[in-house]
Amino acid sequence: METDKGVLVYGGAGQLGGTVVSHFKQAGYTTYSVDFRPNEDAHHNFVLSPDVRTKENTAKVVKGLKDQNATLDAVICVAGGWLGGNVKEESIFDGVDKMFEFNVQSSIASAHIAANSLKEGGVVVLTGADAALGPTPSMIAYGITKVDSSVLGILPICLDTPTNRKSMPGANFDDWTPLPVVAGLLLGWAEGKDRPKSGTLISIATKNKETRFTVVQPNA
Repeated sequence: METDKGVLVYGGAGQLGGTVVSHFKQAGYTTYSVDFRPNEDAHHNFVLSPDVRTKENTAKVVKGLKDQNATLDAVICVAGGWLGGNVKEESIFDGVDKMFEFNVQSSIASAHIAANSLKEGGVVVLTGADAALGPTPSMIAYGITKVDSSVLGILPICLDTPTNRKSMPGANFDDWTPLPVVAGLLLGWAEGKDRPKSGTLISIATKNKETRFTVVQPNA
């Protein structure tokens, strides 16, 4: 059932994005997913084309929202990617291009969508990474595109996803943050509960199944 409360999740068909969509839907929000494939759980889907630039894809989303007279209480960007490597490697240039597209362009697109469709008093949340608070010599392309997210930024250390479990089967999963915990935090912010001031960065750390949210500042 659709309501007058709306949330757009950029990256809404991914593992974290799907959890966020489901969480907001259960809380009575009309859900909009933006991704390269549809999320069948969302009320509405904007499927991006890999063959056109972010600018054109984003214009399609903005127009679609206007055509539906949609107004949003929250725009949440959980799209992104990770890539290892250091500046000595020849692949650094391709890596930076790829991480810029995944991590910066998705945030810019989300902010642009919010500027056109967000209700007064709404919230924009962009996803960074706790690792970007300090030097990232072994993953420089990833680090430089994750620094200084604006409006509100979440900086998880490690999310408990099927992909992460498959790639790191020997890790201690009790120290990974469950996706519903993150989704619950975002839902609370959308509804004005304990929402930090604009520009705040929140580190998300889990230890022995207990998750802490900490206001942080980038290291000098």
